[in-house]
Amino acid sequence: MTPFSRFLSGIVPLALALAAPLPAQEAASKWAHEGSDLSADPAATWGALPNGLRYVILPNAEPPGRASLRLFVDAGSLMEEDDQQGLAHFLEHMAFNGTRNYPPGQLVEYLQRLGMGFGSDTNAHTFFKETVYKLELPKTNPELVDNGLQILRDYADGLLFVEQEIEDERGIILSEKRDRDSPEWRAFVDWTQFALSGSLISKRLPIGTEEVIKTAPKKRFTDFYNKWYTADRMVVVIVGDLKPEAVLPGISKHFNDLRSASPRVPDPALGSVPQRGILAHHHSDSEASETEVSIEITKPARPEKDSVARRARDLRRLIAGVMVTRRLEVLSKQEGSPLNRASMRADDIFDLNFADYGSIDASCEPAKWEAALSVIDQELRRVLGYGFTASELAEAKANFLEQAENAAKSASTRKSRDLSDLVVSRIGSGRVFTHPVADLERVRPLLESLTPEQCHAELKELWGDCSQVAVHVSGNVVVPGGTETILAAYRKAEAIPVKAPENAASAEFAYEVTGEPAGVQSRKHEKDLDITQIVFDNQVRANFKPTDFQADQILISVRIGSGLLTVPANKPGLATFANATFSDAALEAHSLDDLKRIFAGKTVSSMFQVEDDAFQFSGQTRPADLLLEMQLLVASIAHPGYREEAERQFKKNLEPLYTQLSRTPEGILADQVERVTHGNDPRFGYPSRPELESRTLAEVREWLTPHLRDAYLEVSVVGDFDLDLAIDAVSRTFGSLPPRKSSKEPLLEARKVAFPAKREVRKIEYSTEIPKAMAAVYWPTDDMSDIQRTRRLGLLSSIFRDRLRVKIREELGDAYSPYARNVSSETFTGYGTMFSLAETSPEQAPKMVEAIRQISASLAKDGVTEDELERARKPTINTIGEFRRSNGYWMNSVMAPSQEFPQRLDWARSFVADHEAITKADMDALARKYLAPGSELAFLILPAAK
Repeated sequence: MTPFSRFLSGIVPLALALAAPLPAQEAASKWAHEGSDLSADPAATWGALPNGLRYVILPNAEPPGRASLRLFVDAGSLMEEDDQQGLAHFLEHMAFNGTRNYPPGQLVEYLQRLGMGFGSDTNAHTFFKETVYKLELPKTNPELVDNGLQILRDYADGLLFVEQEIEDERGIILSEKRDRDSPEWRAFVDWTQFALSGSLISKRLPIGTEEVIKTAPKKRFTDFYNKWYTADRMVVVIVGDLKPEAVLPGISKHFNDLRSASPRVPDPALGSVPQRGILAHHHSDSEASETEVSIEITKPARPEKDSVARRARDLRRLIAGVMVTRRLEVLSKQEGSPLNRASMRADDIFDLNFADYGSIDASCEPAKWEAALSVIDQELRRVLGYGFTASELAEAKANFLEQAENAAKSASTRKSRDLSDLVVSRIGSGRVFTHPVADLERVRPLLESLTPEQCHAELKELWGDCSQVAVHVSGNVVVPGGTETILAAYRKAEAIPVKAPENAASAEFAYEVTGEPAGVQSRKHEKDLDITQIVFDNQVRANFKPTDFQADQILISVRIGSGLLTVPANKPGLATFANATFSDAALEAHSLDDLKRIFAGKTVSSMFQVEDDAFQFSGQTRPADLLLEMQLLVASIAHPGYREEAERQFKKNLEPLYTQLSRTPEGILADQVERVTHGNDPRFGYPSRPELESRTLAEVREWLTPHLRDAYLEVSVVGDFDLDLAIDAVSRTFGSLPPRKSSKEPLLEARKVAFPAKREVRKIEYSTEIPKAMAAVYWPTDDMSDIQRTRRLGLLSSIFRDRLRVKIREELGDAYSPYARNVSSETFTGYGTMFSLAETSPEQAPKMVEAIRQISASLAKDGVTEDELERARKPTINTIGEFRRSNGYWMNSVMAPSQEFPQRLDWARSFVADHEAITKADMDALARKYLAPGSELAFLILPAAK
């Protein structure tokens, strides 16, 4: 994965194909659907005030009684001048540090009292050409909506820029900049400076420069704010359970008199995309976790509007990349392959309609960079020379049609939070905000008529004759001779002949056989929760909850046996190894690649995880594929593959894993700190690399087989399904399994885990050139058996976290996102921890430990305030309301083990009422008990001294 590909890895592939960008300058002054042959979502109201401010109002009923507000500003880091680099982002921070109606220090607390959590419900982001402010309203009553619009107006032109607040915020921005620093970030910066060297983009990364962050005077903030924060560059977006006519007067009231630029200030020129022939680039970083090789094409974008034709072209290009990626996936699993992972992609860089980008890339071991480069070069030339096979295209088309169908069917239950972000994304990239049903109607005939030749032609149009490609080698490798050696390796690879790909043979799923419906031993219905629980004659337990939270989505969980509690003590790392290999090892009759071909166009999956107290199989499907999903899960349990290719792939990736574990604060936390805080129990953290490397699938088979054969089994189904059909599907599949055990062994000894008795500050050093440290402080608490105690500990950790925000982030400015949380174990008797983390500079780390200790000591001595309790409780209760409208909550927190742990049902019933009943006295008692000075264990994770 190239640095740019890694940066964009979170983008949903189909969304890229279904929306193409509008030229940036034009996008800012009109809606993308104006003049396009694409129609905007008809449910949305699009409008503008006389001053040029635009608005979008989209009624949406999920979740009920809530709304998401956004203020989109068509200005980001590209608008900065040289001595303003970073101020677009800095300015976004200042929105929370004093506005016309909310003096410094008051806005966050005010929003918390309304039920909005800092970060989760009130946030903002800045990118190259946009700044977006976000509010999640817990209610849609007129007063709260009006308050929300007033806050957005304050962001628009009411920032105070108090000198002292600017000074205080400098440290926070520098902390954020430090937090981002990593080998991956450095590789991305290097990539932009090389690939986009002729453009403004390479000189305007949103985080900015340290010099500007430290020294920029107030005037440079106000200069930027007054020049670019104008009505004609703003869009108010409101998505939620409300009517347009109810909020239009509020938009007019708050924004009619907002200043507009006249004439409109033009966007800065972005420069040019360098066309330099074939060349190589080498970026070496000893702290990178692996080596990356890529062949890339970057060319000027064609300034096209979003249209049916443009989206069809992008769909062809995207499908071509997916087909090449599938080839590379198969190659990477072959014995002796130099590839760890590989892919092909195409993008409009940063959605700026400035440069088209294509890449074929791979990760590998440092010593194999040349072999990996040869493989991806051959595959690039193979596809450009010979195109695609009919079987490849059939698989890709089926999968894209499935995605489009699922999007259309689930459109009615999309969340307002997600929709508002999607609307903003479409505005920012100049794309038409279309409805998924319209997308499906457009995409279906395109897919039906799509040919291998069309995809081949699209790829050739992007790559041309490969006379302008760049060959990159980066990561934890030093190439002697640098770019000359890389170019020589590329020319050597170019001389290897390639031949046409072969058409893959089709196959049928070998495990579609189902039995007769199983007999039912018992059945009961929890009416208030609408949960049906069944025990079949073979002792399989099943739980069902139909919901309307997300149309066309069904979640399935299967819990078997006792999981980590049964791991052999003499095989350290076996659970880690099983988690990484079992699903990829597929089935006896089918490899993972076989299954991808067989299930093309189907929504089925099977993922395996060793949980603390169970072996868990999970899947997601839709009503049309429910029976097939059950067949796949049963096959995964009864006929696991244990294929060697999964073991090979796992061991290829050990180098990146152990680099992360030994050379980053997060890795130290996940490994060494995790093990120490569990009393050096080998089940926690990671074993040594040689120990993990010695694990085998034969050992996994030996461990799992008796449990998968007849251990206690509980299957749960939550989502959009017909109850009778779901029961029948489970009955014919899981009900046909051999008899299961009706209970679990208590395994009391295996449930013992001890927090360390010695309280101290432990220093852990790691090797790095990055000046980054972490302060981590842990307190022992208790297990989850007392749910009231657990909930109160959770709320106490929220108050702790807010005090960290005020003291460490706002007052000291030494950490960007200090954190606190309580985790109470459901499995290990009496075990739980409350912990606080702060990533900071090495010099400040001891100070952070002391600040955290002071906060905990203050909580233990003086307790919490009534105001703190309310500011923590209200956002929590609002979040609970959202949780209860999600299939994931009902599956993971209630259903999955509800026959093994019947109290889970009562916990669901009391969730809101119990939080409403929490008192200051409850908080104070827990703080005294668990946060008393001297009860903590602290860690300083520091770069090793030079």
